[in-house]
Amino acid sequence: MLNHQDVIPLKSPLALTGIFLDIMRRRFREDAGLSWVYYPGDEGRVASTITIEAATNPEIESFGKRPGLYIIRNPVTFNQVAIDDLADHNRKTGGKQFYCVAQTGVTFAVESDKSGEAELIADVVASTLLMGSNEIERFFLLRKIGPISISSKAYTRQDTDISRVDIHAGITYDVHWSSTPIAPILKEILVSHTAAAYNSNDAYFVEMYQESLAYNPKAEICDEVGMT
Repeated sequence: MLNHQDVIPLKSPLALTGIFLDIMRRRFREDAGLSWVYYPGDEGRVASTITIEAATNPEIESFGKRPGLYIIRNPVTFNQVAIDDLADHNRKTGGKQFYCVAQTGVTFAVESDKSGEAELIADVVASTLLMGSNEIERFFLLRKIGPISISSKAYTRQDTDISRVDIHAGITYDVHWSSTPIAPILKEILVSHTAAAYNSNDAYFVEMYQESLAYNPKAEICDEVGMT
């Protein structure tokens, strides 16, 4: 099932933001028949009648007074469901397969200087999540989307009253991995640690921490460009 051609299994929690960005941008495209249209591409930020971005986008303040839909991934908890997360062990190769269940959520923050507009856009978002949840779960191999809730509040930004409606969707999904990605890294650490020949096992890592405290990337960048 994990390799089926009709599904895209999820591994990274960060990917959730990208998944729902893609879904919502396509939901608000021109042929959807809505009052708000999202056009892809840099030039689309001028032509679009709605902004749809990750909430971490540093340029949000410059998008103007268009209504916005901002996607926020909430904290993630990785729950253990098997001893040491172990799912399978190949005795011949020594390889191990692991899995756990991740619980998180996504907040869809709708903002507008018109409260009615914010409510209408939020209704489209919530309906898309609720009525499309079964297919989204199947396509991305999510265990569950839900519960879905809506909350409203108001605040002021740049002397403009802003209405904000948040749609919260809980997300539960399985995370699968193997011991392969981390094993080479740990072997490299062992080689470096042994070569350093410290008297104490802790000394190597304490020194690495101290070096990190002393590192000043800003000063290094200034030197590269000839700044003082």
